[in-house]
Amino acid sequence: MAVEEAERARRARNSDRAWHLAVAVVLGSAAVRLALSGLIPLFPDETYYWDWSRRPAASYFDHPPGIAGLIGFGTALFGHTRVGVRFGALVLGLLGSLAAIATARRLDSAGAALRAALVLAVLPMAAVGLLLATPDAPLLSALAVSMWALVRALEGEPGTPLEIGWWCVSGLALGAAMLSKYTAVLLPAGAALGFALDPRLRRRLLTPGPWIGVGLALAAFAPVLMWNAERGWPSFVFQLRHGLGSGGTGAAARVLGGVSRELEFLGGQLSLVSPILWALLALATARALRDGLQGRGDARKTVLAAIALLVFLTFALSSLRRRVEPNWPAPAYVAGVVLLATAAMREAGRRWLTWGLWLGAALVAVVFAQALVPLLPIDARRDPVAQAHGWESLAAATGDVRAHLLASGCPAVHIATNRYQEASELAFHLPDHPTVSALNIGRRSNQYALWPGFEDTAKPRDCLVFVDIDDPGARRIAEELESGFGALAEIGHAQRRRGGRVTADYRLCSFTDWSGKPLVSGSGRQPPPRSR
Repeated sequence: MAVEEAERARRARNSDRAWHLAVAVVLGSAAVRLALSGLIPLFPDETYYWDWSRRPAASYFDHPPGIAGLIGFGTALFGHTRVGVRFGALVLGLLGSLAAIATARRLDSAGAALRAALVLAVLPMAAVGLLLATPDAPLLSALAVSMWALVRALEGEPGTPLEIGWWCVSGLALGAAMLSKYTAVLLPAGAALGFALDPRLRRRLLTPGPWIGVGLALAAFAPVLMWNAERGWPSFVFQLRHGLGSGGTGAAARVLGGVSRELEFLGGQLSLVSPILWALLALATARALRDGLQGRGDARKTVLAAIALLVFLTFALSSLRRRVEPNWPAPAYVAGVVLLATAAMREAGRRWLTWGLWLGAALVAVVFAQALVPLLPIDARRDPVAQAHGWESLAAATGDVRAHLLASGCPAVHIATNRYQEASELAFHLPDHPTVSALNIGRRSNQYALWPGFEDTAKPRDCLVFVDIDDPGARRIAEELESGFGALAEIGHAQRRRGGRVTADYRLCSFTDWSGKPLVSGSGRQPPPRSR
């Protein structure tokens, strides 16, 4: 008896040690992301969402309001700085990581929690996605919490207060995910698939708990639905076309384009997850699904595996029709990491996991190093990291033109660009954070098309500084704008650079003495919201 008690005490100490180490890995990863958040410049999408945060709303053109609220929280604490913009995402990234390792511990052991923490630390998609202020950070974090509560709910007897309580927690977390990104709807769909696949879970669909959770999620999402309904459903139309619209025109073009996009999609997954870890995640998911179909193993894992499978297949099929961004299937890996961490492994599997962790760590180190210093021989104009650099110099050149126009007698000087990237970056980097318009001529519509633009806020005789990518299209736009003003002046060229390498060329023009006429036709401006 004494030997058994000593053995139990030893196992308890080892379990506590593994759990504390798992938490330390998560905290250490969060500390690294916090340090990098102040060193890596803001990407255009981040400043775009920052501009949203200055005009709070129930929803926005591209996404629900979650990321705007997070950025508003961070900038209220740390001002309009890199850390301020990213702080909310960093906090939720920490919370989501803790939820993921807690789920692994619940399904298996503290050792599994440690494995989950290590995988999350070296998974490039997580390391980068939980650093940047994009909708992925709150989405993934809320989904991790929702899955944790879902696992707890599946442990309870259906219909009991405790089980329903966990369904409520899962539903509220799902609502937070839906307020972050529309793809959160794939989680309940995947859970329902898991219930249908595993014969031990099918009766769960007839109990009130899951439906109460879904009802709470929909209630949290209701303001987004109301915002869209008042405006003719712009977000839903955009996202459906963006993600599921058709590609090529002819049958042959569609087939070839679909194959090309599918290969690009798979390549993106291997690069953002790392090849070894991606294979291990896929195997762990397949094993959990196989066990669930046979009615054996852990039924909770069946649900997580069905979520991972549905999310991944949705975007894999979508890539046959439209280009899919590599980060879109990220919710699949929230469940996949837990399944990998809790999978039973033989010696060969443990060796592959070790190699996968080292490869992932190397990839993350290269990504972060490239973000700080341009080490890789990549053309600066094609380097994704370089797109965050050089905006200060473009903002300085724009500010100089504005100051000159004000000194020359312009009643007011407005700033406009043709893309949301330049509009948001200039608004962020100009010292007074002015309102900058995006005309969207020949570009996809976005939130700037719903906000008041130059024509809505300017008065006759006002002046305009127009900044655009230096290409033939910019010259045509400038010529068309000229008809509404008394004079056009070509200020010249400006560049964005990273180090000594040019990342983009720009044309700067000034327009004086606006006549009050509409600027251009087909600018992507949207009609005012319709009341219903």
